Amino acid sequence: MQWKIIDKNTKFKIDRTWWEREGLNYRLFLWDQLCPECKEQIPTHVGTQEVDWIDPMTAEVRKTDAIFQCLESLCARKPDYIHSGLPLTTAIFRVLVLNQNRPMSAQELSEYIPWKSPELILAALRAAQYQLGIFPEWAVSEEDESLSMAA
Repeated sequence: MQWKIIDKNTKFKIDRTWWEREGLNYRLFLWDQLCPECKEQIPTHVGTQEVDWIDPMTAEVRKTDAIFQCLESLCARKPDYIHSGLPLTTAIFRVLVLNQNRPMSAQELSEYIPWKSPELILAALRAAQYQLGIFPEWAVSEEDESLSMAA
Protein backbone atom coordinates (compact mmCIF):
# COMPACT_ATOMS: atom_id res chain seq x y z
CA MET A 1 0.00 0.00 0.00
CA GLN A 2 1.34 3.39 -0.97
CA TRP A 3 1.24 6.26 1.53
CA LYS A 4 -0.39 9.45 0.32
CA ILE A 5 0.37 12.88 1.67
CA ILE A 6 -2.64 14.87 2.81
CA ASP A 7 -2.25 18.60 2.26
CA LYS A 8 -4.50 21.62 1.69
CA ASN A 9 -5.03 20.54 -1.94
CA THR A 10 -6.17 16.99 -1.07
CA LYS A 11 -9.84 16.60 -1.96
CA PHE A 12 -12.26 15.25 0.66
CA LYS A 13 -15.83 13.96 0.55
CA ILE A 14 -18.41 12.36 2.83
CA ASP A 15 -18.26 8.58 3.00
CA ARG A 16 -21.81 7.39 3.70
CA THR A 17 -20.61 3.84 4.26
CA TRP A 18 -18.65 5.14 7.28
CA TRP A 19 -21.96 6.22 8.86
CA GLU A 20 -23.37 2.74 8.36
CA ARG A 21 -20.22 1.03 9.67
CA GLU A 22 -20.28 3.24 12.78
CA GLY A 23 -23.99 2.52 13.36
CA LEU A 24 -24.86 6.21 13.00
CA ASN A 25 -27.94 7.61 11.33
CA TYR A 26 -26.87 9.71 8.34
CA ARG A 27 -30.42 10.84 7.57
CA LEU A 28 -30.95 12.04 11.14
CA PHE A 29 -27.76 14.10 10.97
CA LEU A 30 -28.83 15.55 7.61
CA TRP A 31 -32.24 16.41 9.04
CA ASP A 32 -30.53 18.10 11.98
CA GLN A 33 -28.74 20.37 9.47
CA LEU A 34 -32.04 21.75 8.13
CA CYS A 35 -32.91 25.39 8.73
CA PRO A 36 -35.88 26.06 11.07
CA GLU A 37 -38.28 26.64 8.16
CA CYS A 38 -37.43 23.28 6.60
CA LYS A 39 -37.77 21.54 9.96
CA GLU A 40 -41.32 22.91 10.13
CA GLN A 41 -42.05 21.40 6.70
CA ILE A 42 -40.25 18.13 7.51
CA PRO A 43 -40.84 17.41 11.21
CA THR A 44 -38.85 14.14 11.27
CA HIS A 45 -36.15 12.33 9.32
CA VAL A 46 -38.25 9.17 9.29
CA GLY A 47 -40.51 8.40 6.36
CA THR A 48 -39.79 11.48 4.29
CA GLN A 49 -40.85 11.14 0.71
CA GLU A 50 -38.99 11.45 -2.54
CA VAL A 51 -39.57 14.54 -4.63
CA ASP A 52 -38.68 15.47 -8.20
CA TRP A 53 -35.57 17.65 -8.29
CA ILE A 54 -34.41 19.56 -11.35
CA ASP A 55 -30.67 20.06 -11.68
CA PRO A 56 -30.29 23.80 -12.35
CA MET A 57 -27.18 23.22 -14.48
CA THR A 58 -28.43 20.40 -16.72
CA ALA A 59 -32.23 20.58 -16.31
CA GLU A 60 -32.12 16.84 -15.61
CA VAL A 61 -35.04 15.67 -13.46
CA ARG A 62 -34.30 13.06 -10.83
CA LYS A 63 -35.87 11.71 -7.69
CA THR A 64 -34.34 12.92 -4.47
CA ASP A 65 -35.21 12.89 -0.81
CA ALA A 66 -37.20 15.82 0.58
CA ILE A 67 -34.51 16.47 3.22
CA PHE A 68 -31.77 16.83 0.63
CA GLN A 69 -33.98 18.92 -1.63
CA CYS A 70 -34.86 21.30 1.20
CA LEU A 71 -31.20 21.61 2.21
CA GLU A 72 -30.21 22.45 -1.32
CA SER A 73 -33.07 24.68 -2.40
CA LEU A 74 -33.94 26.56 0.81
CA CYS A 75 -31.29 26.25 3.52
CA ALA A 76 -28.36 26.83 1.17
CA ARG A 77 -29.85 30.12 0.02
CA LYS A 78 -29.90 31.60 3.52
CA PRO A 79 -26.91 33.86 4.18
CA ASP A 80 -26.55 32.60 7.76
CA TYR A 81 -26.76 28.88 6.98
CA ILE A 82 -22.98 28.51 7.03
CA HIS A 83 -21.59 30.92 9.60
CA SER A 84 -18.66 31.39 11.95
CA GLY A 85 -20.68 30.27 15.00
CA LEU A 86 -20.89 26.68 13.72
CA PRO A 87 -18.34 24.08 14.71
CA LEU A 88 -15.86 23.99 11.83
CA THR A 89 -16.51 20.32 11.03
CA THR A 90 -20.25 21.04 10.77
CA ALA A 91 -19.60 23.96 8.41
CA ILE A 92 -17.42 21.67 6.26
CA PHE A 93 -20.11 18.97 6.24
CA ARG A 94 -22.75 21.51 5.17
CA VAL A 95 -20.56 22.83 2.35
CA LEU A 96 -19.94 19.30 1.05
CA VAL A 97 -23.64 18.42 1.21
CA LEU A 98 -24.65 21.65 -0.53
CA ASN A 99 -22.10 20.91 -3.26
CA GLN A 100 -23.59 17.43 -3.77
CA ASN A 101 -20.58 15.79 -2.10
CA ARG A 102 -18.27 16.91 -4.88
CA PRO A 103 -14.76 16.31 -3.55
CA MET A 104 -13.28 19.56 -2.25
CA SER A 105 -9.91 20.56 -0.85
CA ALA A 106 -9.27 22.70 2.23
CA GLN A 107 -8.28 25.46 -0.19
CA GLU A 108 -11.66 25.21 -2.00
CA LEU A 109 -13.61 24.93 1.26
CA SER A 110 -12.00 28.14 2.50
CA GLU A 111 -13.92 30.00 -0.23
CA TYR A 112 -17.15 29.01 1.57
CA ILE A 113 -15.65 29.29 5.05
CA PRO A 114 -13.56 32.48 4.70
CA TRP A 115 -13.16 33.06 8.44
CA LYS A 116 -10.82 30.03 8.66
CA SER A 117 -7.52 29.47 6.88
CA PRO A 118 -6.99 26.45 4.61
CA GLU A 119 -4.53 25.12 7.20
CA LEU A 120 -7.15 25.19 9.99
CA ILE A 121 -9.72 23.65 7.65
CA LEU A 122 -7.25 20.87 6.82
CA ALA A 123 -6.74 20.18 10.53
CA ALA A 124 -10.53 19.97 10.97
CA LEU A 125 -10.81 17.66 7.95
CA ARG A 126 -8.39 15.26 9.60
CA ALA A 127 -10.58 15.23 12.74
CA ALA A 128 -13.78 14.99 10.66
CA GLN A 129 -12.79 11.49 9.56
CA TYR A 130 -13.66 10.31 13.07
CA GLN A 131 -16.59 12.67 13.66
CA LEU A 132 -18.53 12.97 10.40
CA GLY A 133 -17.07 10.41 7.99
CA ILE A 134 -15.29 12.95 5.78
CA PHE A 135 -12.31 11.30 4.10
CA PRO A 136 -9.86 11.98 1.27
CA GLU A 137 -11.65 11.08 -1.95
CA TRP A 138 -9.14 8.30 -2.68
CA ALA A 139 -10.18 6.60 0.58
CA VAL A 140 -13.92 6.55 -0.19
CA SER A 141 -15.31 3.40 -1.79
CA GLU A 142 -16.42 3.54 -5.43
CA GLU A 143 -19.95 2.46 -4.54
CA ASP A 144 -20.43 5.59 -2.42
CA GLU A 145 -20.05 8.07 -5.26
CA SER A 146 -23.18 10.10 -4.52
CA LEU A 147 -25.15 11.46 -1.62
CA SER A 148 -28.20 9.53 -2.75
CA MET A 149 -30.69 9.50 0.08
CA ALA A 150 -32.02 6.04 -0.75
CA ALA A 151 -30.37 4.27 2.13
